[in-house]
Amino acid sequence: MLPELETERLVLRETQPEDAAFLEAYQNGPDHWRLQAVEPENFANGVQRVEGYHKYQGSGADRRLYDFVAREKETNTPIGQASLNRSGSTLASIGFSVAKDFRGQGFAVEMAARVIAYGFDELKLHRIAADIAIENEASRRIAEKFGMAHEGTARDCIWAQGKWWTEAKYAILEGDPR
Repeated sequence: MLPELETERLVLRETQPEDAAFLEAYQNGPDHWRLQAVEPENFANGVQRVEGYHKYQGSGADRRLYDFVAREKETNTPIGQASLNRSGSTLASIGFSVAKDFRGQGFAVEMAARVIAYGFDELKLHRIAADIAIENEASRRIAEKFGMAHEGTARDCIWAQGKWWTEAKYAILEGDPR
């Protein structure tokens, strides 16, 4: 079990089966996946997503996936999700998203910054990267707000939803300002 991570307004805890309905409700619609290089059916079933997370995560020193649901402290309302996907002992990629009703309030920056701090301080990562669809200007701005540097662009690198996607490449190193 992962530790709970706290910020000023949020508690992030490991994704559990009881989160399936929330994940399915906010991630299963065009307002969520229209700016992500994924197939919509990947978000269609929350139960399968949570089961897949637990199957894929690994354990102990071989743990690959650290997936958190963020909840508002005051109301315990789930507002989004953030994850680290480890590739090797000191490298990972981050993913983050916020439910539509909670966007534009700084929650994405807050939870992603906390997950990055966890990655560097607790997991002893050296580099955390993010691949963000070039059309997803909000997520690109968020990555820059929590200290990620834009390292380049991969053109037509993913085929999803019947089209080619171009992704902006971001990363932050353990010694970079946060």
